Amino acid sequence: MSKSEELRVVAFGGGTGLPVLLRGLRDRVEDLVAVVTVADDGGSSGRIRQELGVAPPGDVRNCLVALAGRKGLAEVFNYRFEGGGGDLSDHSVGNIIIAALSDMAGGFTEGVAQAARFLRAKGRVFPAAVESLTLCAHYADGTVARGESAVHEAKKPVERITVEPEGASAPAGVIEAVSGADAVVLSSGSLFTSTIPALLGGGVREALAAFTGPVVYVANVMTQPGETDGFSVSDHLRAIAGHVGPVVTDVLVHTGGLPEGMLERYRAEEAVPVAVDREEIRALGIRLHESPLISQQDTGRGVRHDAARLAGEVRGVALVRL
Repeated sequence: MSKSEELRVVAFGGGTGLPVLLRGLRDRVEDLVAVVTVADDGGSSGRIRQELGVAPPGDVRNCLVALAGRKGLAEVFNYRFEGGGGDLSDHSVGNIIIAALSDMAGGFTEGVAQAARFLRAKGRVFPAAVESLTLCAHYADGTVARGESAVHEAKKPVERITVEPEGASAPAGVIEAVSGADAVVLSSGSLFTSTIPALLGGGVREALAAFTGPVVYVANVMTQPGETDGFSVSDHLRAIAGHVGPVVTDVLVHTGGLPEGMLERYRAEEAVPVAVDREEIRALGIRLHESPLISQQDTGRGVRHDAARLAGEVRGVALVRL
């Protein structure tokens, strides 16, 4: 087994960014752990959270599917009931299965572990906290928005994010994984409603502060309207540091441009490429790595990292530090 295949990596995040990273790393490292935000309160996940009292399973499901060894079952997990307006309308099968396994196993963390075994996942998946978290966005004018959906709707600059219940612990397996990792990665994604919330489980800040290996942030390529308008790469890094301390050692940034059709769609939504302010990044003491990281295939779904390229860059940073 090569050195790169022996790597132990812990990846934090949620949304669409973390599954892409996991797909790239799953066959390229020996031990892979995903830590996934559990603050979603919309869609199928939000309904399950409200009706069954189970942590929102949607982001966790996407990560399990990305790591699944049983591809047929992964397709079933991703199947979504449509139309009809009945109780199952718009629910993903995997969300229902994870909720059932959580009930049977006596906890969400245990249910997710059961689902991983069911799918023969190549890697482990943990929720960011042992219970559902409610996001609280604090704004400069003193107002507070509660709930991920409310944060998206508020559309004004976020000053800081907290969670309720305050101090909800991360699963013990998360802390153990960080302490034994060769590298930690913070995936791209919604900064204040995905990346940062995945880091707010109790004990994670302390574990990252004690970690001596590289902590790599995969920088967002585009700004997110209503959340990171006008943000540069260094602004993203300062926001992360403001919540969990100056833990990031390296940042991966896409270079090489984007398809014009994709940029036009983003401009229509008032989103623009995130400015790479190199001097500000270096002033923070963070190593900057620039390379083509984006899939050039324009699928109409927006900017997506290329899983293989991203994994290669993460491995390169980790191997330098071994």
